[in-house]
Amino acid sequence: MSAFKNEAAWMMMKNAKELEVKEGPVPDPAAEEVVIKVAYAAVNPSDWRVQDQGFLNLPFPFILGNDVAGTVAQVGSEVTEFRVGQRVIGHCDGLISLDIKRNGFQLYSTCRERVVSAVPDSLPLANAVVLPSGVDTAATALYRDLELPLPSLNATPMEKTILIWGGASSCGSSAIQLAVASGLRVITTASKANFDYVKGLGASEAFDYRAPDVVDQLKAAMKEGDLVFDCISTPDTQIACAEVLSSIGGSFLPLVLKPEPGLPGNLDVQPVMGLAPAFTTSELSELANAWGPGGAPHVGTAVWHDFMPEALESGKFQAKPDPFVIKGGLSKVHEGINMLRDGVSARKVVIEIAGEA
Repeated sequence: MSAFKNEAAWMMMKNAKELEVKEGPVPDPAAEEVVIKVAYAAVNPSDWRVQDQGFLNLPFPFILGNDVAGTVAQVGSEVTEFRVGQRVIGHCDGLISLDIKRNGFQLYSTCRERVVSAVPDSLPLANAVVLPSGVDTAATALYRDLELPLPSLNATPMEKTILIWGGASSCGSSAIQLAVASGLRVITTASKANFDYVKGLGASEAFDYRAPDVVDQLKAAMKEGDLVFDCISTPDTQIACAEVLSSIGGSFLPLVLKPEPGLPGNLDVQPVMGLAPAFTTSELSELANAWGPGGAPHVGTAVWHDFMPEALESGKFQAKPDPFVIKGGLSKVHEGINMLRDGVSARKVVIEIAGEA
């Protein structure tokens, strides 16, 4: 058992908007788990959607939070990649595993080793924490679903373009960079104010999603065999992406939300489960009724262990979007969730939990 005293921001019942800060679960890592002393935790859309929509059958009281950054406090008996005191980021899988120790809004959070990554000293933890959910969602879509080559620091260029709809979003920011690291040419949609931002991430062209003829512009910029990934997935963006994909003879459209009714029947339109890299195929098969089949543990290792540490160190992968940091500890988590619910652009809401020493 752990000697660490934990504290957490609890969602006490279904649809509760206020969170209660009190004693948290005792950290006790399994063989392949890492306990992280949380300096910063990022807020994601899943946090407010759980509150507002109650779309998951969670065992209340529950702890939310997917993304954490901090230092390693404990490691399981079979952990080989990390040591106590090391600066890391981690992706918490509690929304699937239903293990409250594996959630982010607490002082000590537990993550599976395969979705933990070292953070270079040159990168502040407040910036690094923006990455886990966005990277894993993008990686699942690009590598498991669209079967792109895994990312490399020296990618071989491919004669293929991918449209990332919503390049200034958290997922879009990661998807642009991963696709470039896989050798693809990337085009994306964004507001005109964010054109320089998405091009700075590696996009070759940016298109104003507000333009009335944006779909026609995108069709003209793409060819047969190119790919589309919708990182926004509102009803309007799904229709637009489906039209673009159909025009170039494509068949598979990954989304970050569930498909809307009425999309073309010739397309395979599937929501991306961003936590897939945390689980083995057999583990996900057991959850198939709720989450769909499949698994991508090799993606987790390839991205977080083989690619990301050196990519961050060398500057070939940027921790984007920039954080909007709310100070004040766990009592400020509800404020951060409310802010994201209201909407942010090219920023990610981050809560300072314990801060960086």
